[in-house]
Order: sequence, then structure tokens, then C-alpha cells
Amino acid sequence: MTPDAEIQRAYFEEAEVERYRWTTGAVGFSETEDALLAPLASRLEAPLLEIGCGEGNNLLRFEAVAARVGVDLFPRKLRFAAGELPAARFATADGARLPFAEDSFGSVFIRDLLHHVPEPATVLREVLRPGGCLVLLEPNGRNPLVWLQTRMVPAEAGARDFSARRVAAFLDGLPFEDVVVEARQPLPLRRAILHYEKGLPSLGRLALSRALLGAAEAALGALLPRSRWTYVLLTARRAGSSP
Repeated sequence: MTPDAEIQRAYFEEAEVERYRWTTGAVGFSETEDALLAPLASRLEAPLLEIGCGEGNNLLRFEAVAARVGVDLFPRKLRFAAGELPAARFATADGARLPFAEDSFGSVFIRDLLHHVPEPATVLREVLRPGGCLVLLEPNGRNPLVWLQTRMVPAEAGARDFSARRVAAFLDGLPFEDVVVEARQPLPLRRAILHYEKGLPSLGRLALSRALLGAAEAALGALLPRSRWTYVLLTARRAGSSP
């Protein structure tokens, strides 16, 4: 195992229960996640596969999709996810070696994973059926908050070199069409200020704090060009007709 792989495993192998509760239920912050993910739900077709699902934070918000499957490299995360989302199915697997046949899924969702993978294109295997929807959501290393995170958390250092152009390049030579790359969340300060470990999440329960944070995010975010917004969102369809 390489030093980078050891850092990744040490940081990610345990189930982050507190983070799950923060992202899914913390007043003042979970709404940020809702706003980020809710618009994507209507694009996802069953069955849905999430690669790198962790504790199930994202799959929880996609409950309207009839069939959901999550894979992750770390079994402890999956045991927790299975307890929280009994209607979904989970499997321990490497994203580059998925235990599924080709054309198995109507949608594939990948979030915050590719910057941890030495060869990201290997994750984009053809488990997605022709006409199926691919959704990638990755941090933008040009964003001030992401840049700060990559310096504070060694396991996130890979995000430093990510940008909209790099994420789009992962599909070069692959059978995808209708590729759209968008920017999301200019400067979500609450990700830092209300952080469950390094911030003051209790502030999120105060209406005044939420109002001030919202105003600050809007004012400062307006100064950032889209090329430096927090997330890169890519959507595409696998070329070919649905069976």
C-alpha cells in the first residue's frame, strides 16, 4: 500500500456517524445539502448505483428512486449505511473493479470520489446502460474553501488539482453524450463555520445566525467567478439507445 493509500484508509475506513447526522439533519447546514442534491434527483433513473456511497448521505436524498445500490471500499461505512437505509442495497467493492455486469444501471452517481482515485477514468466503467444518466459531483480546487480543506486534511489533497476542465476530461474517449458541466455553490461558508468538528454547529439553530450566514454567502459568493465555485457538476448520458 502506498503512503497516499495509507492516509486515505486511515481517514476514511471508519463510519463517520457524526458527519452523517450533520449532513442529513443539522439545522442550518443540512439545508445546504438538500439544495445541492435535490435538483439532481429528477435526473436519476432506476436502478441507481452510487460509487463511493460512504454512510449513505446522498442515497438518503435519492429515496424517490425506486431501486438504489451503494458501493464503497470500507465495510464499516456500509454497515452503518445499511442500518440507516434498509430499502437500499450495499456491496463492498473497489470503484475500479465493480461486481456488476455491463448495462446494469439506469443511473450512476459519483460524488467526492474521483479526486481520491489514481486513475479516475477506471471508475467510469460501462455498468451504465445505453441512454443511462451519469452524474459526477467533485470539489473545485480553485475554490477558497476547497483549497483550505486540501491543506488542512491530507486525505483531501487530491482535490487541489481539480477543476471543471479536468472533470470534463475524464469522459474523453468514453461513450458519453449530452455532456453538461456546471458550477454549484459559490462560497458556502456554513460548511466551515457550522462544521461538526472544527466549527460551531450550534449556531445553525439560531435564526439570526442563519440569516447572517446566508447574507455573507450571497455577498461574498457574488464576487467569485463561476470557475471558482465550490463544486463541479457534470451530467451526461451513455451513448446508445435504451434497450
